[in-house]
Amino acid sequence: MPATITDVAARAGVSPATVSRVLLGSPRVSPGALERVRAAIAELDYRPSGVARSLRRQRTGTLGLIVTNIMNPFYPEIVRGAEDAAQRMGSSIILCNAAEDPEREIAYLELLLERRVDGVIVAAGGLTKRHEEFLSAFSLPLVTINADLPGGQVPAVLSDDHEGGRAATLHLLELGHTRLIHISSPAVRESFSLRLDGVKEAIVASGGDVSLEVVEGDGYLDGGEAAREVAGRLRPPYAIVAHNDLTAVGAMHALFDLGVRVPDQVSVVGFDDIALAAHMNPGLTTIAQDKYAMGRLAVETIARMLAGETVRGNLILPVRLVVRGSTGPAR
Repeated sequence: MPATITDVAARAGVSPATVSRVLLGSPRVSPGALERVRAAIAELDYRPSGVARSLRRQRTGTLGLIVTNIMNPFYPEIVRGAEDAAQRMGSSIILCNAAEDPEREIAYLELLLERRVDGVIVAAGGLTKRHEEFLSAFSLPLVTINADLPGGQVPAVLSDDHEGGRAATLHLLELGHTRLIHISSPAVRESFSLRLDGVKEAIVASGGDVSLEVVEGDGYLDGGEAAREVAGRLRPPYAIVAHNDLTAVGAMHALFDLGVRVPDQVSVVGFDDIALAAHMNPGLTTIAQDKYAMGRLAVETIARMLAGETVRGNLILPVRLVVRGSTGPAR
């Protein structure tokens, strides 16, 4: 049975109130009593309750993590990375599913402030755009994931979206594709436009006669319906560079329904490397982000801020091309 504060008091020969004062760091404890209490704590392997620790440190031992939509398979690895890192620093995560709802987003931000969490991580690009002013003046340590705020005052953990768009496009150009379709996200967000910027840079650098058309998706499986519209007016071969893996999977399903063969007639590239990507038939060629590291580094950045370190600017993680069966030579 774990030792209690009463056990420590009895071993040290002091009152439980004196033990509490030691745990809270009060100066109203004599040096002799302080030494005896510390010795008793060590001998009994006493572990203070979370409440006592939070009172002593003026912290709650909790971090808030807001994600765009927990149904999106991009986020579980971020959450796992954050939770593992939080556990190592003796904290826990309060997970908030914003569900792309502006009212819910602000309600969660206010709730986390009321709960006096030690810091907040926002992994929701739409939220950072809709509540930019609120977040820029946030009173708690704040880190964003996969989206950043202007000015660089709030640290962000990002993937190299520009390089990802460029690598995906170079892969398709090397396969001989000269007609590219980019299915975008509906929201205008900096990280997403960087992906498109990478696509455009690769096309310009190729110096060849390559066409690019941008059509709008929704960032989810229904975004693949844009591929159905394209297939209705454009004859293969061509290639699709999707905003993310969910859009790419939706595109592959739409093409399959229309009898368009992937990759024999149309090649498809995604972005994220969610778990589903490797289990598609054919497997989805994609740009892999280190999602676990994003969650871990966000928590570690919060820890640095809590330790008094001034942290600003963006931490950009490398990405890599993962080639699977959804891309092939233009025929």
